[in-house]
Order: sequence, then C-alpha cells, then structure tokens
Amino acid sequence: MRVGLRLGALLILFAAAALLLHSATPVTGAVNPASVYAVPTSLGEWTSSDGVSEDVLPIDSSEKISVRRTYRHGDQVAWVSVALFVGQDNEIRRASVNRIYPARGVNRIEPVSLSAPLYGPGTSPVVLSAVVVQQEGHRLLVAYWNQIGRRAFGNEYSFRFALMRDMVVDRHADSMLVRIAMPAGPKSQLSADLAVVQRLAVDLYASLGGGR
Repeated sequence: MRVGLRLGALLILFAAAALLLHSATPVTGAVNPASVYAVPTSLGEWTSSDGVSEDVLPIDSSEKISVRRTYRHGDQVAWVSVALFVGQDNEIRRASVNRIYPARGVNRIEPVSLSAPLYGPGTSPVVLSAVVVQQEGHRLLVAYWNQIGRRAFGNEYSFRFALMRDMVVDRHADSMLVRIAMPAGPKSQLSADLAVVQRLAVDLYASLGGGR
C-alpha cells in the first residue's frame, strides 16, 4: 500500500513538473557566450595555439560553440576545451557524459581526487571531477567541471540538480563544460601533475569571469 502511495506521489510530482515546464515562460540563456570566447591565449607562463585533438578531448555534437586550445610551458603540454551547451530543456541538446574524455583504446579509467580554490584565496575549494585514463602505453589526466553562470560543479549529480532547478525556477537552460587534460606521469608523479592542473583550473576559471 505504502509503495503504491509513494509511486502515485512520484507520478504526480513528475506530471506537475512537466505541466510547469510546458506552461511556463520560454527558457532563456544564463551564460554569456562571450565567456567562452574569453579563454585566454596564455595562462600564467603557459602560451597556446588553437585546437585540440579529438583523441585527447572528444567533441560533443551537442555543443553550441567551443574554444579548444593547446598550452605549452617548456616541455609541458596541456589541452583545454570550453564548450557552451544551450537549450538543455531538450534532452538531445544536453552534454553527453560519454564524450568528456577518450573512450577508444582505453584499458582503464581511474578516478582521482582534485580540488581547486576557484572562487579565490580563503574560499572553500571546489571538488572537481578528475580521472587518469590509461591508453595503450600512455596515461592521460583529465579534470573537468560544469559551470552555470559563476557556479562551478565538479559533481555530475549536483550539476544536473542545479540545471533542473534553473530550468524550472529561473527558466535558464545553458551551461559550460570546462575540461583540462595533460599527459600523466607514473603514479609517483601524480600529486605534481594534479598541482599543475589545479593552477591551470584557477587561472582558467578566473578568465571565464562567470556568465550572469
């Protein structure tokens, strides 16, 4: 009986949400496209050239616009992609969780812990999503977050909840996906690699400047 009541309440909730989305004012943008084009040609001592191979950071067909740069500092290299997704009240325009890091020729994907003080010194660090991808003899470190306005989300569930809230309450349905990748050394070097990505993430977030 209780299961039936709960199921009925859940169905009513979904129906109400669907009715609200259907009858509410049109969904608009929350992220200024200029934020995407604000990706700088240099990040600290790193300088860049245009473009990133899809073998490193795949392109999502749902992207509205994106900026992709390859940064170098001495012998070090890092790849950055910032993509804007709009109209995500339509499921076919939402970012795919399967196009964030490479999938071909992958032997292993290992989650790693990474946080960065994106909002400035003295603020609580944002826990970012990060993985080490093992591919045919080499390792790739990929860190990423989703961004709505100035809010950065390293957790996929938190981001999806915030996006749904924006669609229902504020009538906004766009976001940015920010990714940073670099070759990963042996496990003994992982902390140093993460420190590099952390600094790049802080500088990159500051350059994007938020959207609202």
